[in-house]
Amino acid sequence: MPDMLLPILTFAAAWGVLVLTPGTETALVIRLGMNVGRSAALGAALGTGTGLALWGVGTAFGVSALVAASPTLYLTLQWAGAIYLAFLGIRLLRPSTGANDQAQADVQARRVAGMGTGYQRGLLTTCLNPLVGVFDLTAFAQFIPAGVERVSYSLLLAGVQVVMAVVWYAVLACLAFSLGRVLSSPKVVRALDMLTGVVFLYFAFRLVLSGLPA
Repeated sequence: MPDMLLPILTFAAAWGVLVLTPGTETALVIRLGMNVGRSAALGAALGTGTGLALWGVGTAFGVSALVAASPTLYLTLQWAGAIYLAFLGIRLLRPSTGANDQAQADVQARRVAGMGTGYQRGLLTTCLNPLVGVFDLTAFAQFIPAGVERVSYSLLLAGVQVVMAVVWYAVLACLAFSLGRVLSSPKVVRALDMLTGVVFLYFAFRLVLSGLPA
């Protein structure tokens, strides 16, 4: 039993460092929590967890290996993720110049305040990132001990991955919502939107660069 538990704890420590490292999911949860609402941010946390679960199950049953082995499929997912992040980033950077724009922004904010849209954004952000599948494919193989059933143990590692991510992003969502109530002036909201837009464009650019031939 200790031989099976130690790899799980080691994997949890390694994954914890990655979860705490700011990325697109972190930016998405913070932006929704501060500028839209807690429900939307919690939805994004759950969507991210679902995306991780799909990649984890895919790794256990060989789908991630197929993605990693197929340059065409990998590049398709990579470009789809980059386009989606660029789309979100450009929307956030686009200025509101008049009363009609502000009214439309208010309607949009109320529409996305529900958990469903936040869930969709978190799910798409994670599912369209093939690097998650490559990480699982590489990491799971390193932390599976000898003599265990590989599929079951991979699913166990995926469960640890999902639980840790959802808990952290849910805490982050609540913190961002509490902070957003303090920093709720239009100028601060606009500045945060622009900062998040730049972050999304940066990660989109990184995805594109990683897909170009050396």
